[in-house]
Amino acid sequence: MHLYKTMRNFLMDFDYYIDLYEEKIHVFNYIDIVKLTDEEIVLAMPAFTLTLKGTKFVVKRLEKREILIEGTLEDVRFQR
Repeated sequence: MHLYKTMRNFLMDFDYYIDLYEEKIHVFNYIDIVKLTDEEIVLAMPAFTLTLKGTKFVVKRLEKREILIEGTLEDVRFQR
């Protein structure tokens, strides 16, 4: 499934992609990690800053411009 999503994102040329699953958050094409704690993650995106707040955040996978986070999401904010 991971290879499929990577190829799909490459071929469809998205500026960014955010998937929310049960206790998982997948973000594709972030620019930088601004803050990373077990209760808050702030990512610089191409056009805004993405702030994720919750509990028990753990980075499960980290690749170039792609991150998979596990934990309980309580709040999502977009700031320009």
